[in-house]
Amino acid sequence: MRTTHIPDWVTFPEDEWVQITPEEAGLDRAKFDAFLSTIHARGADFGGEDHTGDKFGAVFTRGGCLVHTWGDGDYKFQTASTGKAFTYALLGLAVQEGMVQADDLISETWTGEGQLSHPHKCLDQGYHKTLTWRHLVGIKWGAGHYGGFAIELGIDWMERNTRTDDIPGVPAWAEWTGDPFYDLYSHIEPGTRRHYSSAGTWRVAQALTHLWGRDLKDVMDEKIMSKIGIAADDWDWHIGGDVKDQKYFYPTIPDSYTYLDPPYEIDGNPVRSGPGWVVISAKDLARYGLLVATGGNWKGEQILAPGWVRTHSGGNRSGLHGESRRYTAMGRVATEGIDMRFSVDRESLVPQNVFVGPVRPSRMV
Repeated sequence: MRTTHIPDWVTFPEDEWVQITPEEAGLDRAKFDAFLSTIHARGADFGGEDHTGDKFGAVFTRGGCLVHTWGDGDYKFQTASTGKAFTYALLGLAVQEGMVQADDLISETWTGEGQLSHPHKCLDQGYHKTLTWRHLVGIKWGAGHYGGFAIELGIDWMERNTRTDDIPGVPAWAEWTGDPFYDLYSHIEPGTRRHYSSAGTWRVAQALTHLWGRDLKDVMDEKIMSKIGIAADDWDWHIGGDVKDQKYFYPTIPDSYTYLDPPYEIDGNPVRSGPGWVVISAKDLARYGLLVATGGNWKGEQILAPGWVRTHSGGNRSGLHGESRRYTAMGRVATEGIDMRFSVDRESLVPQNVFVGPVRPSRMV
């Protein structure tokens, strides 16, 4: 696996982030302060979540050091779709280890026969016959999902109100019974339409759980988190069945995830929520953002191939970001007022004219 080249002024946090000043981070202090004056961070309230007071957090880092914090950088909460970045990494790890290839049919690994709730959902039936891993996760940045899964929120599906991709109602190519549980399947030939679907990512999580034969959180802990300084008990990942059972998972959006169908356990392992809902802090999300910025390299070890580390945002104003031009990384948990960029690009949230040099190596430890 190709090793990513990283500038010698980039370091990696140990148990705690090293706090440095804007000047030490290679920033123009006056311009950075001017940038900060445009940020009005506060707790988000998506779906009725209560993040008033200090129950939110976001951090900005550069070169492996902490530069600025909004709110409480250690505040932990479920981060909605941010967890899709981890689902993506789990597939990347499987590809690295020769378990599958991105363009393999998922049915060659798992069909769901005898486990999925209806025969038409099985991955060797209907349009699923040509469904690949790539279709459901989108290998290229911004490629979205091409698996033909139409559902994002269960309540929206019941009300014929699809919030994604600027589609006002149910996509014309999808069948609709009004039951999101029944309608969780490929409605069109995979690869023909781009449509963001958390429901499709749930199917990936089930297939990956079978593929690994392990709890996906344990795989992440062993292969990635433990190596970048995130202990197993420092984060959590909701199990899909638990999310489905919470009618008011989002207090003002009841029945959001009625599409989450069994199996909720495969070969004795719980099926983690591939669509997201990772419980984690902004500081730890920024660690993953740094891994993105370094192309999957941590302290000289190529943990994950560059093409498999990605960022993602969560609908409740959470997310992670990392970029490899200035080597900045960010984590955000339930925070309004910070317009983070979530793609793997070559730009930082901080304007380019704020950067005047590299991080000063004298403070590195």
